[in-house]
Amino acid sequence: MNITKQRAFPTIPNKNICVPIGSILTVQLFYEKLNFCDIFSKHKSKGLDLNGLLIGLLSYKLTENFSIKGAGKWLNQEEILDILNLERFHERVLYRTLELLGRNKEGILSDILDALFSVYDFEQTDINMDWTS
Repeated sequence: MNITKQRAFPTIPNKNICVPIGSILTVQLFYEKLNFCDIFSKHKSKGLDLNGLLIGLLSYKLTENFSIKGAGKWLNQEEILDILNLERFHERVLYRTLELLGRNKEGILSDILDALFSVYDFEQTDINMDWTS
């Protein structure tokens, strides 16, 4: 019995990259549907667009889910910056963004909850928040 092995063609490195457009478009869709632009815009007016950064961070967490430093590298790819209409930035911007969200979490959570209830017909119940992670 002769067993032949199939051989793959050797790969040749190129400059093509893979951008997870599906997760970015999904985040953008729900971001607009739930009117998150209005919710987050009132917390920051200067510097980089907070909404672009948040869409990027959410997309990164859905795609890669590593560190914030990794998110900074991922978001600073030219193709991602173009999709999100952002300029190149230092990773410290992401830490400041998360700090801003943390300082305003009560109002943001309340606004998100209002947006969810206005778009979807959820039964209103008590909520127990778990902040351990």
